[in-house]
Amino acid sequence: MSPAHDRRARRWRLVVPRLLAAASLLAAGAPAAHAQTTRSVLDTGIPFDLPQTDRVTVLQRPHPELDALGVRAGAFLIFPQVDLAANATNNVFGATTDKDSDVYATFAPRLDARSDWSRHQLVAHARGSFRRFLDYSIKNEDGYDVGVESRLDIVGDSNLRAAVNADRIYINQLSGDFPRFAAASVPLDRQVASLRGTAAFNRLQLIGDVNVTRLNYSDTRSLDGRVIDQDYLDRTATRLTGRAEYNVSPVTSLFVQGIYTLHDYRAATFDFDRSGDELRVIGGAAFDVTPLIRSRLGVGYLTRHYDTAGVSDLSGLALDAQVDYLVTELTTVSLSARRDVRDAIVAGSPGLVAFRLTAEVDHELLRSLILIARADLEKDDFSRIDRNDTLFHVGASALYTLNRSVVLTPSIDYSNRASSGAQVGQRFNELRAGLSLTLRR
Repeated sequence: MSPAHDRRARRWRLVVPRLLAAASLLAAGAPAAHAQTTRSVLDTGIPFDLPQTDRVTVLQRPHPELDALGVRAGAFLIFPQVDLAANATNNVFGATTDKDSDVYATFAPRLDARSDWSRHQLVAHARGSFRRFLDYSIKNEDGYDVGVESRLDIVGDSNLRAAVNADRIYINQLSGDFPRFAAASVPLDRQVASLRGTAAFNRLQLIGDVNVTRLNYSDTRSLDGRVIDQDYLDRTATRLTGRAEYNVSPVTSLFVQGIYTLHDYRAATFDFDRSGDELRVIGGAAFDVTPLIRSRLGVGYLTRHYDTAGVSDLSGLALDAQVDYLVTELTTVSLSARRDVRDAIVAGSPGLVAFRLTAEVDHELLRSLILIARADLEKDDFSRIDRNDTLFHVGASALYTLNRSVVLTPSIDYSNRASSGAQVGQRFNELRAGLSLTLRR
């Protein structure tokens, strides 16, 4: 056995008993985790939905005999839920060498409520998300998510929606927003308010959306204990979205969409002000290639302008595509691709062009057991500096629904971040494994 192989074996011999220790922490009620983010901190606008047909993917197929029933409170249904999990990682800090392993427990209570009216709707949620590490408490997280959304039905499919939401998420080492050599994840508080109107005219549907998102980053700490300032990332993004859809047939629709976003940074203490605006216009179609292959393809143009003199615009191809292949009623293969522009936090670079590919296979082994395999590949090309990052993730999980109230979810994930160029970023790989228990009504 090689020395490197021997070191890995010793590391995982330490991790396994620690994973059992994390499980014992759960039994004692220790707080745990919020899912960390590796994608853009701003959502992508009005969601695209494929035309409704009787052909659905494995994860879309309803299972009313296994769904939680909720608790009725007058005209509302309340759905309480608690997620408990024990997890292990072989690289808690995302180090290139000298990796440190650890285990952590997660505790995520949630309460969802929705109205049961014949017209209009009111939905609300309150969720906590906590993570506690056994050895490295600097990695602990305390997330939350509260929000209310209302829908006013006007006539037919025409409606007006309003929503407000506040949450705290954590930026981890797989994200382009993560500072190099940081030990703790970066807390990000978001406040979002949106208003969306839909006007339906037979086959034509017009949608307009106004969204204001306020982002407030908290400082984090480096591996040697120094404070890493993140205030320069604080900003407000105001987004205007308009989309037109025309249903050619029950399984085919054409669309065009435009998104204009105004970025207003509250401080310019890093290198230069990244305030400016962004325009993304795409057009395309959602259609069935065959009765078993459903697809959506949108292609267009995007540009990001910066107010600071001397900083060049970012522009190029905009892409949003998805294909669902219903191999059988029990197996679905999904592929998706997206190309967009994001703001960068690397010195000298105002932004990056991100191209992301995702593949997923879902298989219903039993009505109560769904197996999921997923792979993601992202390429980040930074502007004005010599740097390119490649993010790769592959994982597998299972959803085992014992009954309406209990769900077990084992999972294993491998992530790798590579960086090249004169201003290379953080490079590492990480293996995580966990077991989650969901209790619900």
